[in-house]
Amino acid sequence: MSGNDAVVVNNLTKKYCRQVALNAISFSIKTGSVVGLIGPNGAGKSSILKILAGVITGTSGDVLINGDSMAENAMQAKRHISFMPENNPLPDHLRVGEYLRFRAELKGIPEKRIRQNAEKVMRQCDLYYEARYCMIKTLSKGYRQRVGIADAMLGNNEIIILDEPTIGLDPHQIIGVRKIIDTSKGTRTILISSHILSELETVCDNFIIINRGHIVATGTLDELSNNIKEQDTFRAKICGDEQIIRKEFELAGIQIVEFKRSPYGDEYVIKFIATEEAYRILLSKISNHRELFVKKIGYVEYTLEEIFLNSTRRCRDQDDIENS
Repeated sequence: MSGNDAVVVNNLTKKYCRQVALNAISFSIKTGSVVGLIGPNGAGKSSILKILAGVITGTSGDVLINGDSMAENAMQAKRHISFMPENNPLPDHLRVGEYLRFRAELKGIPEKRIRQNAEKVMRQCDLYYEARYCMIKTLSKGYRQRVGIADAMLGNNEIIILDEPTIGLDPHQIIGVRKIIDTSKGTRTILISSHILSELETVCDNFIIINRGHIVATGTLDELSNNIKEQDTFRAKICGDEQIIRKEFELAGIQIVEFKRSPYGDEYVIKFIATEEAYRILLSKISNHRELFVKKIGYVEYTLEEIFLNSTRRCRDQDDIENS
């Protein structure tokens, strides 16, 4: 374990009867980082989060939370963590402010600071003016999500685990959650599981991709992209006449894989395969062409969604080979 690791997972396995949810997985999370956990339904994400939070135990292996073993000293390890589950259970009979003060007391926040802490998270989550006196049973799904996030942010827990925190939130509320996470970067370690990959791509420093109980990829967006990058595949955005563009590619001896017209006038998005020499020849020709304007050209860049689909597809293909 590195001294800079907030979470270390060592050969963690979780079985439900004969079903293997997690198969000897290992990974670590740096202190102060924001990490996105992604995978298809049934991949094992919820099992990981619940084990890290101390809600359930693993079948074998161990989890270290700031150096404390969840297997050997779960009570101490759980003191470092605040967890918001996907289906966040809330007491309908309490008002929002009452509930958060109650939770602050349970978390051991000193009595003289309970009200201050509760008000702070209510303001962060846009609950203070809108909902602090409302009964929880009257709240919409979006407001209930915000109460759960506020609960997770209470106190000084170094590690925050959020399972699908933006479900039910409108775009304005999602931006608010993003701001809360951004303000916590560097001071708290945050692990987020979500199916909204565009949101994770915006807020996370690193990613863990899981499929069928296995970790199939980890790293920053650039690192994950480099792992699947095709060294001879490029993408360009070029404005001009389609026939002229096609002719210049043909003269350079380049194979066009995809040629699409964008909604923005005579702009074309071209995916192509080329050697380094052919790429340099093409770049020289089209950059100096009077009738063409190159908006963007270079190696194909992958989104988190493309990386996710590629990584989980490779895992499935490998399983099919092994089982054939």
